[in-house]
Amino acid sequence: MRDTQRYIVTCLFALCLWLPQTYAQRVGRNQLEFGLQGGMMYYVGDANPKMFQNIREAYGAEMSYLFNQRWSLMLQGTAGRIAGRTPTEQGLPDPNGEIWTNQLVNIDAVARFNFLPFGINDKYDLRVKPYTPYIYAGIGMSMHSGFTRFAAYIPVGIGFRCALSEHFGMYIAWQNNLCFADNFEPDPLYNNIHELNGSNVLNLDVVSTIQFGIVFEFAKEKKICKFCKEKY
Repeated sequence: MRDTQRYIVTCLFALCLWLPQTYAQRVGRNQLEFGLQGGMMYYVGDANPKMFQNIREAYGAEMSYLFNQRWSLMLQGTAGRIAGRTPTEQGLPDPNGEIWTNQLVNIDAVARFNFLPFGINDKYDLRVKPYTPYIYAGIGMSMHSGFTRFAAYIPVGIGFRCALSEHFGMYIAWQNNLCFADNFEPDPLYNNIHELNGSNVLNLDVVSTIQFGIVFEFAKEKKICKFCKEKY
């Protein structure tokens, strides 16, 4: 019983030492981030079997809540177009066919993880860097074909970001949306022509974007205690 009490007292003492340091590190940190992005979009599916083919423009915006220097939650919306070629009578891509396009609007929420503690002008932690690679994943919904069709997807991505100042930064990211649909093509010949949907998840469409973005961080945290010092 005494060992248990000693263990509890030790844990509480360690917690009391850890919490003020955690609070002090959070003082002065921006909590919100707003960004604008532009780049290109393409898809891999029945009418476009290879990556980086028939690329079209894409643009969007994002809003993030920054939990700490590694984790954040991001909500983003992206509008763009995908393109492919009209099929042959057998439902295969025709190299000489006419190019079609389809407008997409994607909305997704993702969790983002920085490989390095990310920030700028940190006086107390030399591990914090003004640049970091990062990864993210989450859930999303795509509206396409004149807003008459909807498809859920799993967004996964990798990127690199850097801080330009206390409030401004930039990033580049490559995102792949693993869609739960095979109907992004406007021609019905492409939609499950080989009857693989359901039995082969690899037969579903994948929509990808490469985005360059500029972000603005704001909503600086207030001081938690009168003994904490501002970091900036």
